[in-house]
Amino acid sequence: MATDRRICRKAANAVALTSKSGMQHAAAGGCRLSSSLEPNRGRMARAGVAMSIEYTHSASIKLTDERWYQALGEVAASIGTPRFHQHLLSLFMKSVSNDAGWIIRYSRVSPPDVFHTFGVPQSVVEFYNDKCLHIDPFSLLWKNTAQTGVLTLSELNKTNAESVIYSDVFRPGANVMDELGMFFPTVGHCCFGLFLERERGFFSRSDIRRAELIFPALEGLHRSHLGVLFNSLQYTEDSEAGDLTSRPTLIRDHRKFDVFSNNSWKQALEEDETILPLLEAFDPIRGVQSLYSRDYILTSDAFDRGFSLAPGGRIFMLQPRGSRQEEEVDQHRAAEILATLTRRERDILSLTMNGRSTGQIAQHLEISKGTVKNCKLRLYRKAGVSAERDLIRMFGKLFIP
Repeated sequence: MATDRRICRKAANAVALTSKSGMQHAAAGGCRLSSSLEPNRGRMARAGVAMSIEYTHSASIKLTDERWYQALGEVAASIGTPRFHQHLLSLFMKSVSNDAGWIIRYSRVSPPDVFHTFGVPQSVVEFYNDKCLHIDPFSLLWKNTAQTGVLTLSELNKTNAESVIYSDVFRPGANVMDELGMFFPTVGHCCFGLFLERERGFFSRSDIRRAELIFPALEGLHRSHLGVLFNSLQYTEDSEAGDLTSRPTLIRDHRKFDVFSNNSWKQALEEDETILPLLEAFDPIRGVQSLYSRDYILTSDAFDRGFSLAPGGRIFMLQPRGSRQEEEVDQHRAAEILATLTRRERDILSLTMNGRSTGQIAQHLEISKGTVKNCKLRLYRKAGVSAERDLIRMFGKLFIP
């Protein structure tokens, strides 16, 4: 049991590559703030937190310039680290003249997620998240076509009504005239978009051609980075961990959409129908946690925002259960009950099983004690029990301390 929890922690640490060290060196790209930009533009917004960086507003570097290849080397050296996509964006920004840059994770099943920015005021990031998530034409293009490569906002303006609305809302609100984007696929339904912005004028055909010229090299670096991340899932320092990719593994983003699952995970779901309902029973604020399904121990840990495949998401892994000497829980009955619970009821059940009092649950969920008590009464009715102790007796062995 302890070994499995340690493996899950090591796996999450290996792929998350905690972002604190990367953030301490975020200015390593040599960016400097231009006096021609607005006073608060030299700001970085990452995961909704503004942090000061230097930002360079200058002409692009020629692709034959030694400095461009030095920047390329910095990208290659950062493969597998939390700062990789920041270096990749920095190289893109050095290649085409611009005023600011964004990194946005797109999904075909969930809204865009701003991962990192250069030279963008926090107020603009908040404006985008508040007003533009659902009308971003680049996001709509990815959802409809999964198209990778290079594209500009001015080109999209000719294709659909959403891009016109976006231009009317976002461009004046963010003081942006045009955007130039690159799309790199990750896994599942997702991609990373790197964007350059111009406050005045449009990206020229020559700019677009330059971006198209370097795109294969940047995409190759991006794919190598993903390979290193998944290789980190495959091997850990603990010899007992073995080949983690052969173990049933699921990765979800912070909105609980599946980003990656291997074949052994899918096979386990087919064989043990009690696994899926348990995914909703994990406490979202805790790190390593384990629950019992009928045939497996399900262990999960949280990723930080530096894990590019699923920022703020979770990893789930399965280990076959050994011999069980203790009294069995009716797994089928427990799974059926879990499937009927609302999100609020599942949260309260999870917190209750983890020893939280009614007052602690109310404080954590920011609801009244009366609401918690009413939800518990509904839980009792659905579970066919009359008291919390009976609920604990029914579900307690599913939750591993």
